[in-house]
This record gives sequence, C-alpha cells and structure tokens, in this order.
Amino acid sequence: MAIGDITFYDSPTVGLPASERFAVAASATTIKAGEPVAKALGNSTGNVVTPAATNTPVVATDFFAGIAASTSTNTASAAGTVDVFVFGQNQTYLIAPKVAASWDTQAEYDALVGARVLLDLTASVYTILATDGATSGCVIMPMDITTNPAKVRFAFRGAVSYLA
Repeated sequence: MAIGDITFYDSPTVGLPASERFAVAASATTIKAGEPVAKALGNSTGNVVTPAATNTPVVATDFFAGIAASTSTNTASAAGTVDVFVFGQNQTYLIAPKVAASWDTQAEYDALVGARVLLDLTASVYTILATDGATSGCVIMPMDITTNPAKVRFAFRGAVSYLA
C-alpha cells in the first residue's frame, strides 16, 4: 500500500488530532501512514484493526477507526501495532480521485459536492469514487480546486465510525 494516500484538509489549531494505538494481526500486509483503518465492532475482536478494503465504507456494514498516523509494525509472522488518528467531529480529508477527469473543472467538482461515495483500493493506492450511493460512507465537501489540484475534499459519515 502507499504512504500518504489520505491527508488532512483542515489544519488543526495546535499539533495533530489525538491518536490511539491499535493492535494489528500478523499479516504480510502492513498499514501505511495515511491509509484508512477498519475495525470490527464488539469486544470479540479486541483492539485489532485492518487496512480498509476496496469499495468501503458502507454505512452499517463497514466501521473505521480513522486514518493511520504511523506504519504498522506487524510482519507476516508476528502481530504488531499502529497509531491511528481517530475520527474527529467535522474533520475533513484530501485524497486523489479514482478518475481525475470526473473532477478536473470547478463545475464538475461542484456538481459532486454532497455525493455519498466510497473509497477505492487499486494497485495498493486508495482513491475516491464519484458515484453517489445512499449507503456510501464518505461525503464530498466543497473546495476550490485551485488550492488542492488533483485532490478531493471529503468527510466520513458518522455512521461508519466504530465509536458511533
């Protein structure tokens, strides 16, 4: 996977948002800083997180802990940990679009503001899709595209937080 797929749009007043340490099971796949992190609900899975799958989050199905603040320390044979920026209220993020041509003018971008969309994972890179869906867990937020060319501003819906 790639480091820095998702970054903060809103600059915190002081420092960065709070992070929490989560366990990561032994796996050949590590979680990189800037990637979305999924967490199952309930205590049967403990404090273990995984890299988010493609075409997620879906409301009431997929639950995220936040965005990785560090690269996980797990290996193929040993469990590890990862620090995660947990979702903050009104926090928005930047990500590259899956299809740049869908977002490359201000009018095209503005037409997608408010769309409920999913994250895509292709070739180890997270991007954002443009198809609106009632149960999709990300919402496109307004932005002047000249300030962040080739990026999309979005927020996670509260219903996809494992804390909701």
